Amino acid sequence: MGSHRKKVGIIYRYGVVDHIELYPIIPDLLRELGSRADVFYIGPNRAKIGKQHHYPGVQYVHIPFRVERKSFREKLLKALLWYLYLPFIALYCRFKKMDIIWIDESSLPTQARIVQVFSGCRVAQTVCDFFIDIYKEQSLLLRSLAGLLDRIDRHSWKKSAGIFTRTDAMRQYLKTHDVPCEVQTVRDAVLPDLFIQVNATALRSRLGYSKDDVVLCHHGILHPNKGIPLFLDYLADYFPNHPNLKFLIIGDGPARSDVESKITRHAMQDRVIMTGWLSDHEQVNQHLCAADIGLVMRLAEFHDHFHVTGACVHCMMAQLPVLSVNLRGVMEIIQNGEEGYIFDPNDKNSLFSQLDKLLDNKDERIQMGLKGRKKALAMFNPHDIAIQTAELIMKWAR
Repeated sequence: MGSHRKKVGIIYRYGVVDHIELYPIIPDLLRELGSRADVFYIGPNRAKIGKQHHYPGVQYVHIPFRVERKSFREKLLKALLWYLYLPFIALYCRFKKMDIIWIDESSLPTQARIVQVFSGCRVAQTVCDFFIDIYKEQSLLLRSLAGLLDRIDRHSWKKSAGIFTRTDAMRQYLKTHDVPCEVQTVRDAVLPDLFIQVNATALRSRLGYSKDDVVLCHHGILHPNKGIPLFLDYLADYFPNHPNLKFLIIGDGPARSDVESKITRHAMQDRVIMTGWLSDHEQVNQHLCAADIGLVMRLAEFHDHFHVTGACVHCMMAQLPVLSVNLRGVMEIIQNGEEGYIFDPNDKNSLFSQLDKLLDNKDERIQMGLKGRKKALAMFNPHDIAIQTAELIMKWAR
């Protein structure tokens, strides 16, 4: 690698293969950065890297452990191990005299500040949520540390070379809190052929749905902040007068037992199906296409407003109309009455009113789905977002 070129470090705690799965701009981004700078991608899961992940100008620095994202317990344990490695990763960056380091994650508190302190390098970071708020109520330790961790993260914002956000809502929040660096909204991305409308008639039949049933689906990790138990409480009041409505839950997670308890309590076993984790994106796509409406559910707490959920984007790509809670980030994408409908999660009558509209008009559902895919293709194009990201990283590397 030429010594006259800028040096760019990318730090990601799941490694490049998982990074690509979660954020498909990464191949184009690495190609673009590798053509302009010496890139050092630092992360675990070395065994997953194949020849297709090698790009000119990009060198992988392997952290010697593996992590499986589908296991919540393993993610937690490996996150602790990642913290132990972070100072040494940062010192490596100091030794290499990186011009810029990018941390594309805000789920782990304090990691950006640790890298700033130990590396002495310019650090850019992605800030898209306040993840610790989701779990602090379940842990006395987290509750006791939450204030300190929040102050450290806020200090890291003010020391950053630049900040990426996924929504204008987060960008505006950061600027109102006196963050001096450049803050840019760079959208999430999705491959155009990953979630597409396909014929799922056979799957609907296997799931027990008739041609007259209207299937509402939710997919993703069952985090507590997604409020699916509350949503089931609402459905318990709505189901009796709408016998053709069914609810399909795609995914798994730490709130699964609470969801199952609600299903049992309300005797919904014949109306609600939980698939658990599916084997691949093709299976997820098939199940999305077996549905008629995509659900974005949250409790609409403070931290929920600052990102656009993957479920929202995936449903749009699969041509499903989106029924979403009134989150500021999501409402940058979903216009009420255009790509779907918006409801207040604290008002079940608001939900019922919007559900009535979707249940009663199949043609409108189809048109909303078409509008949603068209918008998603324009807003979440991986190549365009990769070029935008590369330009900002190189700009901040000055």
